[in-house]
Amino acid sequence: MIKALRDVMIKREVEPLIGLLPSTILGAVITATVFLVSSRMQALDQHAASLIIPTSITTVLIGFILLTTRYKALSQVLGYLVLENGIYIFSLLLVEAIPLVVEMGMLLDLFVSVFIVSIITNHINKAFSSLDTRKLSSLKE
Repeated sequence: MIKALRDVMIKREVEPLIGLLPSTILGAVITATVFLVSSRMQALDQHAASLIIPTSITTVLIGFILLTTRYKALSQVLGYLVLENGIYIFSLLLVEAIPLVVEMGMLLDLFVSVFIVSIITNHINKAFSSLDTRKLSSLKE
């Protein structure tokens, strides 16, 4: 990701859909709400005192926020990665012991997806001179 950022010369997201302060407040509100709601949920005895449920739900929701409120393709990729991490955290509830082979497969999936997205991002940058996804609407008929 850092190499891709250097290649396309992005310093920071110029005009996100939601600014820094409102998105920080929104993230804090989502986190507090999820922790309040999940404390009232009935969980299995082994997961009752665990923070896995609220952490995974919060991570998924913040990933959705990053994915939908950013215009730059690399920022959307980061949102996708946060979303995928939230799903992985939630999957820890379902499986007691994940074998190393499965973890390595997930790591390979992550590596390949970041590699493919960086290639696509470079092509978008070359074709449109920008990574702003609003300019991709010119591809419509």
